[in-house]
Amino acid sequence: MLSRYGPFWICSTLIFVAASIGTFVTYVAHKLQKKEWNYDINLVTWSAGLFYGYVTIVPICLYIILKYFSAPSGLIQLFCLYGYSLFVFIPALCLSVIPWEIFRWVVAGVAGFMSATFVALNLRNHIKSAGERWFLIVAGIFLLQLLALALVLKLYLFTVTV
Repeated sequence: MLSRYGPFWICSTLIFVAASIGTFVTYVAHKLQKKEWNYDINLVTWSAGLFYGYVTIVPICLYIILKYFSAPSGLIQLFCLYGYSLFVFIPALCLSVIPWEIFRWVVAGVAGFMSATFVALNLRNHIKSAGERWFLIVAGIFLLQLLALALVLKLYLFTVTV
């Protein structure tokens, strides 16, 4: 059985990794171009808001939607599912140190796809009892995880601005 504290620690780790790797990457980029570098504290607060907000708000909204369609679901299970789905972004953020922009797009896309697939496949069997609309719900969940989360992470955390 998976720990219910795991999602909290995954989010906390992501916040630390996003802030430290993001800071390191921008530092190196500035030094290579011989420009002055300043630490951006907003990276930590933005990361905390994004990750903690995402694993709180999205599962609550999904829980309400699933209750509306009479699909069996538990709020704690949804919190855990979304928290664990973010694990793949930890190594992805570490790989963002590599200075090729196309590589960063591929890493963000693969991590987003893996995360979205994890959520969609784990919810599919529970949602099938929602009737004929189960596919639309799973597809919406998949696209939200892939496009919304992965794209925001790529544009804000995987992009180096000098």
